[in-house]
Amino acid sequence: MIIFKITRPKKKRTKFKHFHDAAISAETEKEYEKALDIRNEGLKLSGLNNTEQASLYAGNGGTYLYLKDYNNAPLCFDKAFELVQEEKFPYDEQYIEVIDSYVKANRKEDALKLVESLLQRQSYHKKFKKLEPIREKLLT
Repeated sequence: MIIFKITRPKKKRTKFKHFHDAAISAETEKEYEKALDIRNEGLKLSGLNNTEQASLYAGNGGTYLYLKDYNNAPLCFDKAFELVQEEKFPYDEQYIEVIDSYVKANRKEDALKLVESLLQRQSYHKKFKKLEPIREKLLT
């Protein structure tokens, strides 16, 4: 049984969930470059909807953020937010770190634009109001 598991070829990834789960698994094993490669491969899939594409880009942004790569992280977040600008998505505490990555990349104006965009989402999710102090901080 053990030999079969070792020698059995891995299933080909064909769906968003396969790439998403494999990338998370790679990150759990501290294989960050592998996680980035897996998500980039997943982005080549045809048939992904905007939310799925955005999730893969945001995952890469989070990986770059963990690696303290403040040049690439905001680029991934740009793509993710652009893809879901018309979608409704919930507030997440991690948006604070995302915004901070823009500041660390010397993109303070873009951080402010992102905060403004997220604050407009209070109409359907009140927790986005938590970003108001960050907007005030960016304005000073």
